[in-house]
Amino acid sequence: MIAKGAGQSLHAYAREALFDPAGGIGATEWVNGEDGNESAASGLRMTPRDLARVGQLMLAGGLVDNKRRVVAQEWIDLSTTPVAQVDENRQYGFHWYTGYFAFMTPTRPRWSRARLERYWGAFGNGGQRLFILPCLDLVLAITAGNYDTPDQWVPPVRTVGEVVLPSLL
Repeated sequence: MIAKGAGQSLHAYAREALFDPAGGIGATEWVNGEDGNESAASGLRMTPRDLARVGQLMLAGGLVDNKRRVVAQEWIDLSTTPVAQVDENRQYGFHWYTGYFAFMTPTRPRWSRARLERYWGAFGNGGQRLFILPCLDLVLAITAGNYDTPDQWVPPVRTVGEVVLPSLL
């Protein structure tokens, strides 16, 4: 348990070790699990802008303002390396999902080719998603309200694949 090792609540430790050093991350809330403790795997609430700041920190290799280290690059590399296959499209590292977005890119008028871009992602209940696409230097934070539905992943994934990515190229 992180709280036991840190000697303080998970939320207080995250604020001290990550949120405050990352700069600009506002108020956050961590909901307690059934055991009364904050669950590292779920229940963190923050604004989409602050969620994007976490993604930007990951994209920048753990650096704030390209100079101050908040997260070790080695941890980022390890945590975004797949260790388990989730389904045909996604893998899981340590705390991060990984996979590829497929989309079409124009190569000349009326012609297109398929493109795959690797992402890392944090996925929350209801369609909350943080996507980091390193080769596009892109971070996307999406919030939704499809709580406890089996297809909650559809709107954020379709938005990224059908709207956001094609609009960039």
